[in-house]
Amino acid sequence: MATSELVTNAIVHGGGWVDVTISLSGDRLRLEVADGATPGTPLRSHDTRPDAVEGWGLRLVEELSDVWGARHEIDRTRVWMERRVQGRMHGTDPDAG
Repeated sequence: MATSELVTNAIVHGGGWVDVTISLSGDRLRLEVADGATPGTPLRSHDTRPDAVEGWGLRLVEELSDVWGARHEIDRTRVWMERRVQGRMHGTDPDAG
């Protein structure tokens, strides 16, 4: 869900290309989504009205992550999140039976 929200935000509010990177280091999963947004493009906070239909993407990312953030670079905006992965099964397929 977090990947979908960050990619959707990059497409709708960003500009140009979208780059997705997912990495695992120990028990930390890191997701980064970068887009070609103009530096200084503000991140949009969610609409707090109960009847709001849009604007919940970053709020969902906040709820799904242990830590998240964003930074503007010269030619892109990068939003990232990290989450601890607990109880990973190494080398097995949990759906195999």
